[in-house]
Amino acid sequence: MTEKSIPTASRAERTEVLEAMAQKVADSAARLPQIEEGSPEQIRAFRKERGNPFAPAAREMRAVADIMVPIERGEVKVRHYIPDNAAVVDAPCCLFFHGGGYVIGDIDEYDTVAQHIAANSGCHVLSVDYELAPANKIKQIHRDGFDVYRWVLENHASLGVDPERLAVAGDSAGGNLTVAVTLACKAKGIAAPKFQVLLYPSVDPNMGFASVDEFATGHLLTKAGMNWFRGHYLESPQQAADADLAFLSHDLTDLPPALVITAGFDPLRDEGQAYVDRLQESGVEVEHVCYPDQIHAFVSFAGGIKAGDDALQRIGAALRQALNS
Repeated sequence: MTEKSIPTASRAERTEVLEAMAQKVADSAARLPQIEEGSPEQIRAFRKERGNPFAPAAREMRAVADIMVPIERGEVKVRHYIPDNAAVVDAPCCLFFHGGGYVIGDIDEYDTVAQHIAANSGCHVLSVDYELAPANKIKQIHRDGFDVYRWVLENHASLGVDPERLAVAGDSAGGNLTVAVTLACKAKGIAAPKFQVLLYPSVDPNMGFASVDEFATGHLLTKAGMNWFRGHYLESPQQAADADLAFLSHDLTDLPPALVITAGFDPLRDEGQAYVDRLQESGVEVEHVCYPDQIHAFVSFAGGIKAGDDALQRIGAALRQALNS
């Protein structure tokens, strides 16, 4: 018996029903305490205690090391992954920003995700443990992310990476941070990354797209959860209308080629499609892969959700092609 193929689409759409494992994860999440019911400290502690039984399996690495990267206001921990199939010097590299609504998540939660990106691509991966809200607000987090990117460019030799073969990738809020970094490169005249990967990115702080209400409950990420995140990472509710954060209205010309991955049952689905459309209108080369029977964050459950592993393989292949051409 042949294994059932994993459905994908080039535009954001949904199937009639969720894939079985995605439904299991969504149902399990709905039975747990919801993030809006606790403080950031409580939710972080609960997530760490519970763990993720469906995280991607560990991959063998040649080396993994935590380094402290100096930034303008202090320092940030970055985990450096070198897979067995990577070059030792002048290697391609992917700077990765984890998800979690800028309030939760860390490099430990995304440890095996980063390992798969490294092993599948043959790239070094630098996973950034940026400081979170509410102690840090969104614009400060954007500045910190850009500081780390600039430090990598300036210290590439000590890392063993090629500054001309540097990609930036991010998951959910990390996708928002990826966009912020690429736009900052353009605004400040800094060498842009050669490629960008956006996993179900958050690009509309106004939460104005139809999918936010269509999947408001019952699909892991909820509308109430999104409002909880915003309440912590925005300076005020009014900041949602700040032009600096309205990435869909920015000049996107001359940004690096992109791979954008979305999910059919995700509140962020429609804004992901809107960003793809804006990139294409701006003349940016972009590949969009929607997994129409999946939920938000499905890649983090790649140990149980086959589509998550498929997406990780796609990311690896895209990075290999973009950074070795």
